[in-house]
Amino acid sequence: MRQKRSNVYKANLSILAVIIMAVVTLASVFIYRALIDRTFKLDTGGTQFYAHHIAMVTESHSDPFWKNVWLAAKDEGGKKDAYVEWIGNSLTEQYPLATLLQMAISAKVDGILIQPDGSDEVKELIASAIESGIPVITVMSDATGSGRQGFVGYNSYDLGQLYGQQVRAAMSPVAGEYHVVLLFGSDVSENAQNIVYSSIKESLEGTSATLDVVNIDNSNVFSAEEAIRELVVTQPALIADAATPPQLGKTYGPDILICLNATNTVCAYQAVVDHNKVGQIQILGYYDSDEILTAVEKRVIQATVAVDAARVGASSVDALMEYLELGRTSDFTPVGLTLVTAGNVGEYRTLIAGTEAGE
Repeated sequence: MRQKRSNVYKANLSILAVIIMAVVTLASVFIYRALIDRTFKLDTGGTQFYAHHIAMVTESHSDPFWKNVWLAAKDEGGKKDAYVEWIGNSLTEQYPLATLLQMAISAKVDGILIQPDGSDEVKELIASAIESGIPVITVMSDATGSGRQGFVGYNSYDLGQLYGQQVRAAMSPVAGEYHVVLLFGSDVSENAQNIVYSSIKESLEGTSATLDVVNIDNSNVFSAEEAIRELVVTQPALIADAATPPQLGKTYGPDILICLNATNTVCAYQAVVDHNKVGQIQILGYYDSDEILTAVEKRVIQATVAVDAARVGASSVDALMEYLELGRTSDFTPVGLTLVTAGNVGEYRTLIAGTEAGE
C-alpha cells in the first residue's frame, strides 16, 4: 500500500512538473514575443506594426541639419502610423545618392522623401519610383520635371538675397576689393546653388566685391574639413567662378566665406579658429545648431541663416501622408528663413527654447 501511494505521489509530482514547465515555456514565449514586437516597432522599418513605411534619402548622414530633419520626420510619422527610415544611415559604407534611392525603391516603400542632387540619374529614378506607385516628396532641393508629388523647402533666390545683404553690411566703405567665396556643397542640387549664386551676384552689383565658387565634397566630413582648411590656410591660386571660365593668378584668400550647409559652416568656423583667421575671414553660415549659434555669439560667424529642421521634417511627412490619403498635396510647401546675428541670437535662442518647451 505504501509503495502504491509512493507511485501515485511520484506520478502527481511528474504531472505537476510538466504543467509548471509548460506554463514557464508559454510565459517565456509570450515575453520573448513581446520584447521582439517592441524592438521591431522601435528600431526597424518593417510594415508589420505600422500602416506605412516611408524612406528618407539624403547623401549626407553626418550633417546635423539632416539628423534633426529625420528625427522630426520620424516623430511626425509615428503620430500617423508611419515609420520613417533614413536609408543608409546605419550602414558603415557610404553609398551614392542614386544607389540609396534604388534601395528605397527595391524595398517597395509606401513613399519617399528625398533631397535630390540635381543629377539626371536621380531625376530618372524619381520618375521610376512614381511609375511604380511610390509617391515622392523632394526636400530642400527640387527635381523639376521628375513628376514628384510636392516640394518642401525655401526659395533659393531669397536665400541669395539674404547672403548678399550680409556681405554688403560686412564690407567696409574704405576697404579695397572684397573677395567673397561661396562654398557649393555636393549634397545640394547644382541648379538650386546656381540660383543662390546668381542672387548673391545680383545683390552685390555696384560694389567692389568679387564672388567666386569652390565646390566642397560633402559625402565625407573629413574631405570637407580638408578642403576648407586648405582654402583658409593656403589661399589657393585657382578659384573657379561659377559663371565664367576658371581664372588663373588669383593668389589672395577669401575675405568672406558663404556656406550653404551646416557641415561646411562648422568646418569653416573650426578652420578659421584653428589657424588664427578670426577677424580676417568672415563667415556667413547656415543652420542653427548650438555650436553655430555659439560661434555667432562670439562673432566668429557673422551671421547664419536658420532653417527650422523640425518643421522641414514634419511638413515633409505631412505632405506625403496627405498624398497617400487624399491622392493630392501642395506642389510647394514653403519653409521660412531666419537670419541670426550677434544682435538677435539671444532673442532667437529664447524663441527656440520656448518652442521646444511647448512641444
